[in-house]
Amino acid sequence: MEDSTRIIEYKCPCCNAGLRFSGHSQRLKCEYCGNTFDLDSVLAFNASQSQAPAEEVSWENSGPGEWTEEEQASLFGFQCPSCGGEILCEATTVASFCPYCGHSTILPSRVDGRLKPDTLLPFQTTKEDAKAAFLHLCKGKPLLPKGFTGEQRLERITGVYVPFWLYDCDADFSGSFHATRVRVWSDSKYNYTKTSHYLLKREADARFIGIPMDGSAKMEDSFMESIEPFDYGKLVEFDTAYLTGFLADKYDVPWKNGESRICQRVSAAMDSRILSSTIGYQTVIPASRQLQVKHSRARYALMPVWLLNTNYRGKIYTFAMNGQSGKMTGSFPICPKRTAAWFAGIFAAVTALVYLVQMLVL
Repeated sequence: MEDSTRIIEYKCPCCNAGLRFSGHSQRLKCEYCGNTFDLDSVLAFNASQSQAPAEEVSWENSGPGEWTEEEQASLFGFQCPSCGGEILCEATTVASFCPYCGHSTILPSRVDGRLKPDTLLPFQTTKEDAKAAFLHLCKGKPLLPKGFTGEQRLERITGVYVPFWLYDCDADFSGSFHATRVRVWSDSKYNYTKTSHYLLKREADARFIGIPMDGSAKMEDSFMESIEPFDYGKLVEFDTAYLTGFLADKYDVPWKNGESRICQRVSAAMDSRILSSTIGYQTVIPASRQLQVKHSRARYALMPVWLLNTNYRGKIYTFAMNGQSGKMTGSFPICPKRTAAWFAGIFAAVTALVYLVQMLVL
């Protein structure tokens, strides 16, 4: 239960209120006085302020009842430096909010040493962008239940810096394929078909830079992969000031654990590249294949993701949006009545078309 974590809160140089990072302006903004500041100015101001470390809240004084061992292992309590309220967070939390005054709080010891990210991709979209993207995604889906789409169903929209591993590696491929080309022609007497058989041999090597894989056990890998790609040209050196106004987690999946998944992605990419060189054949069947992935290393990065939760009939549906590009993914409920009506309409249309064809033939 012991954690020597202290809390950082970036203060406005004008009114001393808490600041939040703005994805649109790429500056820190004060929601009280409305002023915006560049990162260096805020860092200089906060460095000049002498603040005592925040006091850690002991669990014995956190309230009635006793915490289970599992709860004590996963939850930690700290005092907000602005209002003194208690902030509860998980062991992997890097940045959070005070539930009483709403100020952003950063736990720097969670990103010290080996836990410190190598780089970070700042948010470039806002909560309003995420809401608009969700409503746009719901349009044009005839099987959605009536009433599912609506701002009032969005229970929570949260900006989260998700821990990612960015893998660099080299790949060597060698393989062979059985391929055929078919030529068809005719003369006044016969129709001819000539099938030519080929043995194709291919060798290729490639260097992959920054293959992403999320380093959080709470995030489904396929869910995060569906909002790719990220523009690495906008990566910046990690600084805790970028975390203000957002939640952030540190990794709890070691980079070695992702190597098998990275090999799968490299394999699929190499197969696609090799098959693109076999265009012009009627059939291409793999005969042999060897792939070697080597010199793998990973950089630790935080990537911006908007998570949206919407409640429909007591069930929570989660959507994720790339906090840089705005690409969104998620799963929708399906209305049984609308589905039945939709298929009935298709069946009726096909039946009518078949009837018209039969009438024309007669």
